[in-house]
Amino acid sequence: MELIADHVSVAGLHGPLLLPTSLTARPGRVTLVAGDPGHGHVALALALGGRVALAEGEVTVDGDPDEGLRRRHVALVDVPDVTAPEDAVSVRSAVAEQLALAGRPASRAATRAFLGAHDIDDGRGRFEGLEPSERTLLLMDVAAARAATRVLVVAAPDRFGGHPRSWYSAAERLAAEGLTVVVQVTHATARQLAAPSATFELGVA
Repeated sequence: MELIADHVSVAGLHGPLLLPTSLTARPGRVTLVAGDPGHGHVALALALGGRVALAEGEVTVDGDPDEGLRRRHVALVDVPDVTAPEDAVSVRSAVAEQLALAGRPASRAATRAFLGAHDIDDGRGRFEGLEPSERTLLLMDVAAARAATRVLVVAAPDRFGGHPRSWYSAAERLAAEGLTVVVQVTHATARQLAAPSATFELGVA
């Protein structure tokens, strides 16, 4: 699915959360959105996923502006205070919850199998103890496993540190499988990646 945001902005109680931002994301490639850290990243993710009212502009998937369509097909990955798992829980519990949210089997056996596929033995350690790239990879793969997912919006994976290349490679792999992948990063990360994919500017209030 092609995802297009045309001069999208989001208002908050005391001022704008997101200034007008435009981007075009197409299947088969990773689209970066660079901007300063803060609530703008969260607001854009929610806007792209059809989870917040727009102050202005429009978001469409394959030309259709229907919010319900976006809520069905756009998966929001690791958005702070929205879809990000609680750090204090175990890896196993966090993954089971994410699998359930994705509509996938989330039994102990299913969770153990998913973790095993990612070379994680038992998942008893705390989720916050995962390496940054491992955390992002797990959450992207869970979201991509949802049958209706056509678009992934990954919120600021660089906020946990580490080198971005590993999670970027995972994003490229998912894009190569036909998904539309949007990753929100800081300007520094965008420069570090020097990625050949499209890069757009986040409107930060």
